[in-house]
Amino acid sequence: MLPTIQRVPIVKPGTFSFIAAADRLRSVYDGYNEQLLSHPIAVDFDFIGESITQYWDLQVYFRSAGKFIINRGISGDVTYTMLRRFPADVIQLKPKYVHILGGTNNTWRLDAVEMNQRRTPEQIYNEILRDMTMMVQLSKQNGIMPIVGSSLPSGRNIPCFHFEPIIYCPNCSTDIRNELLAANNNALKRMAEHEKAIYIDYHTYLVGPDGKTLRPELADDSLHPNVLGYNIMAEVLRNSLSAYGIVI
Repeated sequence: MLPTIQRVPIVKPGTFSFIAAADRLRSVYDGYNEQLLSHPIAVDFDFIGESITQYWDLQVYFRSAGKFIINRGISGDVTYTMLRRFPADVIQLKPKYVHILGGTNNTWRLDAVEMNQRRTPEQIYNEILRDMTMMVQLSKQNGIMPIVGSSLPSGRNIPCFHFEPIIYCPNCSTDIRNELLAANNNALKRMAEHEKAIYIDYHTYLVGPDGKTLRPELADDSLHPNVLGYNIMAEVLRNSLSAYGIVI
């Protein structure tokens, strides 16, 4: 019989008391986190976010620098559940840097069927900024350098996503969403400057001529980047970090 090692205690956020996208990968990420903490591996970069992060194959784009990079994106996640799982999926793993990208899914509440689920642009703006600020501050308190990514613009042909049954379909709020996300990006940039975090402006490089809407060739569903979109994001991230002397 092969010998075993003592299992290490880990932080687990548990599941939520409502239908939450964050629950779908909870057991998977708890398992990954325990495996990581049970071995002496130093994490260089931890990416936390929603589907745009989960679907980004980080090893394809950043393997050449020899960095240890982990992905803790969850499709459909929102900023307030990202904040709740932050101690488990970021803090206890002690990465040198954390890349935080989120907020788009919060905006689905613009089209909620039930009025008690609906949120105004101002309410969504405030909750994104609040949650992102708290994640940045938690990072700094634990010796982790936060990298704040701007929200991406969306296109005009977003399909009906199964993970959000509470919203009206088809989507009718593209213009409002894009204006809201652009305003939030300005606020996130100011917050990052105030907190001495790193801000990454993906938005500028992904929008079309109107300065608000996603270039149609960069996403097959008007929301999630395809390989062309991720190519741009990787180049923007690599170049932006190099200005701080950081290699990824």
